[in-house]
Amino acid sequence: MPVYYLDTSALVKRYHVESGSERLDQLFADSASTFITANITFAELISAFDRKFQEGVINEHTLNYVLAVVSRDLVEDFWLIELDRVHVQRSQELILRHHLRTLDALHLAVLLTVRDLAPVLVSADHRLLDAAQREQFAVLNPAT
Repeated sequence: MPVYYLDTSALVKRYHVESGSERLDQLFADSASTFITANITFAELISAFDRKFQEGVINEHTLNYVLAVVSRDLVEDFWLIELDRVHVQRSQELILRHHLRTLDALHLAVLLTVRDLAPVLVSADHRLLDAAQREQFAVLNPAT
């Protein structure tokens, strides 16, 4: 059973057609797959789609529809990992070790807590992918 940890840069591709969307669809088509993400992903997705709305890439109807679908999917299709103090503390170390942005470091900190499941990090963020590889994780950039 493949286990995938998706960060926001990858998950956006599930709900907005762009480079990598087809690869995401393939992952979700496999009923044996398990998907994990951090609870902060929902806030990040709202931000990403609000930016698309503000930039005129999507309209208000599409924004509302996507947010409703995302809310349902995160509950039904994902193991949502709640951030706690351990993740925040570990993210500080990861920022300094890998020079990550805050939210990327938090995602990597969560990923480290589920290491025993041998998850593949799915992300379109090159810096996060590189850091995860240095932490001995398999990675997948759906856009490549």
